[in-house]
Amino acid sequence: MSWLAGSRTSSSAAGPLDKWLKPRRSLSWRPSANPIDRPVPKLGGQPVWLDEPFWPVSAQFGIPMTFVGQFPLPGPEPRMSYLFLTQDELYLAATFMAEGGENALLVQPGGRIPSFVEGVAERTGPTLWRRGDQWEDRVPVELELDLGPRKRGSHNYVGGKPRMWQEWDDELDASWRFFFQLDHGDGWDGDAFALNLGGGSGYAFLSADQREGRFLWDCV
Repeated sequence: MSWLAGSRTSSSAAGPLDKWLKPRRSLSWRPSANPIDRPVPKLGGQPVWLDEPFWPVSAQFGIPMTFVGQFPLPGPEPRMSYLFLTQDELYLAATFMAEGGENALLVQPGGRIPSFVEGVAERTGPTLWRRGDQWEDRVPVELELDLGPRKRGSHNYVGGKPRMWQEWDDELDASWRFFFQLDHGDGWDGDAFALNLGGGSGYAFLSADQREGRFLWDCV
């Protein structure tokens, strides 16, 4: 996959706050005219599985999580990470916790499903959306992802170091590596999608062997 062509990983990274994937590149998106059924980076739509499908469900509510997007991993082999978050009606699920069972960053092929993630063998399910003419309307979205030069002040990017809103609380140990970051979206007034991260940012991490993922978010 050419998405991360020119990127490199560092063997000297010592933990989740270090630069592991270089250089840092900004993330941008644009609507797709047609459904994306190839293993390319995207937000929304349906996952393009590279192994047997596994749809995570909420530990608290038992409902299918919402598919946020898929992000190719660094390296020469075609491998993918898939991000899911619980979106219950009242946003009560603890999606901010890395191991709370309310989000999942899955890796295929050859990945490990975290012990705290439950799921079903379903290929399709709830997907990312934006608001319609009314606040309560939910319109599914599918967005192509692009990488560009680093943008100062941006909270949407791949590689580099995470830009945390709060002091790091050591939720992840030194075996984890920072992968990408996404900003909160209301799905309204120009926002391309709705992604409740408490008004802050979400952070994706990979295990050192790139077989397992973690996601968490924080805000001011």
